[in-house]
Amino acid sequence: MSEVAERLKQSLEILAADEPTLIRRVYEDLFEHHPQTAVLFSEHSRAVRAEMVREVLMYVIDHNEGATWVEENLTSLGDQHEVNGVTLEMYGWFVDSLLRIFAEISGPQWCVELEDSWRTALELVSDLMCKSESGAAG
Repeated sequence: MSEVAERLKQSLEILAADEPTLIRRVYEDLFEHHPQTAVLFSEHSRAVRAEMVREVLMYVIDHNEGATWVEENLTSLGDQHEVNGVTLEMYGWFVDSLLRIFAEISGPQWCVELEDSWRTALELVSDLMCKSESGAAG
């Protein structure tokens, strides 16, 4: 396992220790900073929202561990997001909300190196999800 993958997994263990707070705070932060996104989640229960966050984090870890199936799944997931009205800009908003809440929950264990690792990994997953959308626009 790569050093980055190990760092992300260790961080995720800390974050997952209070998963309900993590999930609640991510969406509170997203809706606070970008209220227009709330409508995209209005039909989703907390359990569905929690599964969405879990899925993203699973893809990040699996991709960093070299799982070859991730790219195809993310492209398909991105297609679903596009149909549901998610724009390219919104992926960055979600990444920013995740990082703010990761820092909040991690407390003093959060550092620039960890933030950079998470940002890079999350943006890569976002880019893979946006592949078809950006291809259609270009």
